[in-house]
Amino acid sequence: MSARTWFVYLLECVDGSFYTGIATDVAARLAAHEAAKGARYTRSHKPLRLLASAPVGSKSQALKAELAIKRLPKEQKLLAVQSLASQISHQPERSPSMNKSELIEAIAQSAELTKADAERALNATIETVVNAVAKGDTVTLLGFGTFKSVMRAARTGRNPATGAALKIAASTSPKFTAGATFKTAVAGKKAKNK
Repeated sequence: MSARTWFVYLLECVDGSFYTGIATDVAARLAAHEAAKGARYTRSHKPLRLLASAPVGSKSQALKAELAIKRLPKEQKLLAVQSLASQISHQPERSPSMNKSELIEAIAQSAELTKADAERALNATIETVVNAVAKGDTVTLLGFGTFKSVMRAARTGRNPATGAALKIAASTSPKFTAGATFKTAVAGKKAKNK
């Protein structure tokens, strides 16, 4: 499993109630619950034991699984987590993200290049785009998307912790806008012929 795999877990509390939560490290989260530093619920309903846990993938997937399990009657919650663990164990392991070396390998296979040539080509592409955008140029790859720099004016924000007003200086930052072909591919639709 990836280091960032999220788990859904089920705790039994001393009063007999169940608590459903999510975490990337279930053991550490259980220790936090036991030290009364976890969820508000487990501060007043001390956890007794971990009943079950199951890897579910991304945080978004874990939140959805947690919500679905919380909506179940108490007698079905344990079975739901155990069933989820069983389903996951029978699926092939797949990381939800691709790192640079995996991208280089995919480019090499697709373009029939050596990995060294694919890496040089990728590095050159990235460097060229970065240098162009840093100079203020716009780089457009038809169908894929557009890289450009955008100016953000000075503005007043709020400190999320205190609510106090903050002055945020003007800044320039890179922006990528996906092209129509890319958006269509991600949406799972066939691109229309023009």
